[in-house]
Amino acid sequence: MSDEPVFVRHPQTRQYVYNSRNPVGRAFIVIAPIVAGFVLYSLYSSWHWSEGELYTAVHQAAGALNAKPQYANPHTSQDDLVRNAVQQSGTGPGHGLSVRGDSTDGYTISSEDTDAVFCMRLALTPLDVGKPFPAALERHRVTATVTQGTC
Repeated sequence: MSDEPVFVRHPQTRQYVYNSRNPVGRAFIVIAPIVAGFVLYSLYSSWHWSEGELYTAVHQAAGALNAKPQYANPHTSQDDLVRNAVQQSGTGPGHGLSVRGDSTDGYTISSEDTDAVFCMRLALTPLDVGKPFPAALERHRVTATVTQGTC
């Protein structure tokens, strides 16, 4: 081991810097930028959608919508229902998601981070037929289908 300290004061700025005459200081000089680059890359990838993440999230959302009845109003757009299902899939960053469309053509799901685009079409079948509930409180069996591309 060297008698040189790991950190020394820079002669002009008086700030502490790694000492290149110490083997540990040299190792820090090499390792610090590599670790910083890895951290920045992992932060970037956790904040942006990839095509695989979007594909998985959309298909998991369709499965979740098909799995249990949903409260929905068949006379209004279901883009919030679709957006919430995709975000609750647990895949991807959860933000930066775009859901556009209406109940007649389907819902185009995309992200500004990727070129992947999916179309989700919903069919709502009422389960509470004949009950005195407003349309906004009716439970529906949702049949969601997903295709690649715009609607």
